[in-house]
Amino acid sequence: MRKPVLTEPFEINDLLTSLALDIDGLTKCVRYADSEVALCTSYDVFGFASMTAYDKLARALRETYCPNDWEKDDTNNQAGIRHSGKKIRVVPCNFDEHAGNPLRDPSNRSPKGEVSKAKVRCNGTGWLPGLPDVQSQEGHEYKTWILGIYSIPGEPLKAELSYPIAFDGQFFTRFHPRVILLKGDEETGRRKGERPNPTELEDIPIIRKK
Repeated sequence: MRKPVLTEPFEINDLLTSLALDIDGLTKCVRYADSEVALCTSYDVFGFASMTAYDKLARALRETYCPNDWEKDDTNNQAGIRHSGKKIRVVPCNFDEHAGNPLRDPSNRSPKGEVSKAKVRCNGTGWLPGLPDVQSQEGHEYKTWILGIYSIPGEPLKAELSYPIAFDGQFFTRFHPRVILLKGDEETGRRKGERPNPTELEDIPIIRKK
């Protein structure tokens, strides 16, 4: 049985290769979305930064993987990509601060609805106690993976590709497996919210008055 959380490069690469994905491509998509979120300010309308992360992550997925055996997918108005040969979909989602944390299961930052519930049921979670039967989503033969991103100005960027198997009606509560892409400690350059260092130093003569 596959480990619930994948953190080692060799096991991550093996799984992503089987999904026709790769860690470089996915992290590039995440960093692109994060760079667009960095342009948002407190003067933008409420929720715009989250919508920007979702939109730009979906766009990056499409630009990176289509038309290389992947195609644009808007099933149930959820932007993403799908692979008709492997019968899988990848859709973006804004995750909470536990994204990329091998020790804590993350969840979505805002409540989801019937589509997400159906998505989880299609991924095979009939065992979940108390979950009522729901109608399968359109394209239910596809298994859906979530590319979760945590992009908040001034905080470390985190991300993972995860397979949802439990949903409480509004929030994802369990994933198996989880592929950790960014844990938040990989950043070596300047993150948004920090003041840049000067690129040039110039001596300015000081003349004292006598």
